[in-house]
Amino acid sequence: MTLVEALDREWCELVRCQRTVVRRWADRHDALAWCRSLDDVLSLARLNSDPGLGALLTEVSSGNQLAARVVLQALIGRMVRMAQRDPRSSVEHYLAALWCVINNYPLSRRPVRIAANLSLETLKAVSNEYRWLRRGEVTLWPSSESLEELLQPAGIDGCSYDSLPPVDVEVGRALEAGSLLSLIDDSEAVLLHCIYADGFSGDRAARRFHISEGAVRVRCSKAVRRLADHALELADAAA
Repeated sequence: MTLVEALDREWCELVRCQRTVVRRWADRHDALAWCRSLDDVLSLARLNSDPGLGALLTEVSSGNQLAARVVLQALIGRMVRMAQRDPRSSVEHYLAALWCVINNYPLSRRPVRIAANLSLETLKAVSNEYRWLRRGEVTLWPSSESLEELLQPAGIDGCSYDSLPPVDVEVGRALEAGSLLSLIDDSEAVLLHCIYADGFSGDRAARRFHISEGAVRVRCSKAVRRLADHALELADAAA
């Protein structure tokens, strides 16, 4: 089963069991006042996107991950089309990047053309990862060697990585440093260790943590990107 298929199957289950939260959203947001199910919210997010997505992202800013999941569902089609035009990456990777963008979207600064902005920021996020993935291949989670490469100092004034001294840090120490700096929480550290240090497959990790394989992929991608954004601090703490 592909990630898109898994997300669609999960969506059907969410629609069936999440009516109460839709009623709460409808009470809080005028744009969602007529919505009675997640399918109603999804339709609004697709057809009248700025009001619908704006309401959902307001909920996301308060930590509501179900709202983030609706935004993700609304943009799956866009991610499929973007991935089809990118020979270096997969739709799974675009979806993982989109999840990160949704959870960090600056709604107060960018309240219009939200769907387009989310798509563009996702494309930028995927493209930016090429600079630290060794062989230029985008995978949903990099190998342990690529994770260690996050600890190399970033280029300064155009210097390449090769011209800078390497930082010799093991994956385990990198994850410990990430936890110490509060870049990842304990559950993320354990999950990343299983994938990168213990060599778990996505399916095996999903069974161990009682989540879907797609959720494993998204959580890994999100956590690794956070580590990548703080590579210098991570290297200092782990050295």
